[in-house]
Amino acid sequence: MKFKEVKKEFLEFLEFEKGYSAKTIEAYQRDILKFEIYLTEFSIDYKKIKKEIIFDFHSDLSQSIGPRSFSRTLSSLRTFYRFLFYQELISDLTLNSVLTYPSPKFKKSIPSFLSEKKIYEVLDKIDQTDKIAIYKLRDKAIIMLFFTSGLRLEEMTNLTLRDIDFNEKSIKVLGKGDKERYANFDDKTKKLLVEYLKLIKKYPLLKSNLDNNLFVDKEEKSLSRNKIQYIVMNNLKGLSVSSFGPHTLRHSFATHLINEGVSISAIQSLLGHSKLSSTQIYTHVSLDKLQSTINKAHPRGKK
Repeated sequence: MKFKEVKKEFLEFLEFEKGYSAKTIEAYQRDILKFEIYLTEFSIDYKKIKKEIIFDFHSDLSQSIGPRSFSRTLSSLRTFYRFLFYQELISDLTLNSVLTYPSPKFKKSIPSFLSEKKIYEVLDKIDQTDKIAIYKLRDKAIIMLFFTSGLRLEEMTNLTLRDIDFNEKSIKVLGKGDKERYANFDDKTKKLLVEYLKLIKKYPLLKSNLDNNLFVDKEEKSLSRNKIQYIVMNNLKGLSVSSFGPHTLRHSFATHLINEGVSISAIQSLLGHSKLSSTQIYTHVSLDKLQSTINKAHPRGKK
């Protein structure tokens, strides 16, 4: 059986047998495609994989992705090769080569984050661009909504006008695993959103436009995931942070809350984390800030 055929069967297995969501299946598909491209380029038979081949694949990808991303790709390959084994398409030796290939080690990094002051500097910089008013407002609203709601990029991409309650300043969000939660935003963000929607003639909201996406391009088409990411990265680049995408704004949202004394469990709920351990990294951010303050202020602190 050709690779493309068995890949198709595998993805159908994930959908119909395992009941995985479309987003999860897309992630598996992206990971398997990387491996397929590599196998095709070097004319390698997918049924005869050895550790040396996975090592070469790992080396080939190391120029473009980090250890965390490769670890996820390797996890997808392990699931795929288990499927191949149960379909009796590969030997146990091939399966063992994939399952026992060591996952790369990586440190769980403390997220980059921006202060409220920095965010307003970014907004001021957008005002100084030569973009037309609609797109200045749209880009500012996107950045502020990420910062004040903690939404994921995928969640922002899928927002419709129906999801937003301007009176309550809240958003109904369908997160990972199709779990519903509510996020909030502040008065500044509300003002930007309302001004933007007025300019594109969608505010006050009407029944006829409730299913429209919140953020659109000049042709009234919803902004793609890549376009929203580009808008954020283009406006945050140049700041003194290790990363400057939408996730940096999500991290900034969570860090700001914990520095204001909001409980970890409350932040977990607002971020839509299924595990508390995913949220606990923000305690390290807060402790680092505290330690830095002590070091500067204390007579015996580090200078």
